[in-house]
Amino acid sequence: MLNIMYFSGKVKDLQKFTSLLTNVKGKLICCDIDNTLADINTQLLKAGYNISQYPNPVLNEDFWTSYEGLDILIRAKKIKNTSKILDVFNGLGADVFFATSRNIRLRELTRKWIEKQGIYNKHAVYFTASKHILEADVYLEDDPQQISKLLSIGKPVLIPSWQYNQGFDSENAIYFNI
Repeated sequence: MLNIMYFSGKVKDLQKFTSLLTNVKGKLICCDIDNTLADINTQLLKAGYNISQYPNPVLNEDFWTSYEGLDILIRAKKIKNTSKILDVFNGLGADVFFATSRNIRLRELTRKWIEKQGIYNKHAVYFTASKHILEADVYLEDDPQQISKLLSIGKPVLIPSWQYNQGFDSENAIYFNI
C-alpha cells in the first residue's frame, strides 16, 4: 500500500527530503518529545511563560518536576505534522524511537502521555541530553543546541519551526511547520 503524506512546511532541499523518505526502510529515526512531538510551548504560553528565549532559565529541572510543570506536560497535545511524519516513517519500514532530555523520574508520565496520544506504543524512549550518542540515521529535534551538534556530525535533522530555532542553513536541516 502506498503511503501518502501531506507535508506542510519549508523544505530547504526538496530532493534530499524526498530521497530521505524513499530510502528510509531499516533506518533509525530518533524523535525528540518536548516541542517536537509534544506541544509544550502552547501550554507554557497559556500559563504566561516566555517561549522566545531558549532555554528559558525559569524552566529548569525543578520546574518540570513541580505540580505546575507536570500539569503542563500532561496537558500538552501532540504536534500533528510530527505525528504524520512518524506515521509515514513507520509505514515505510523505519525504526522510530523517542529521546528526551526530561528527568528519568518522568519516565512513567512520559510513557502514559505517549499512550494517551494514540502513538504506537512499542517505541523505545531514551532519557538523555546527548541524543547524538544514540546514533540514529535521522533526527526530529527542536532544541538549537541539539540541532547544531547533530548537523555538525552530518545527521539529517527535521526541525519543527519555532521562533527560537531558526537560521540553520545546512543541507541537512529540513524545517517543517508545527
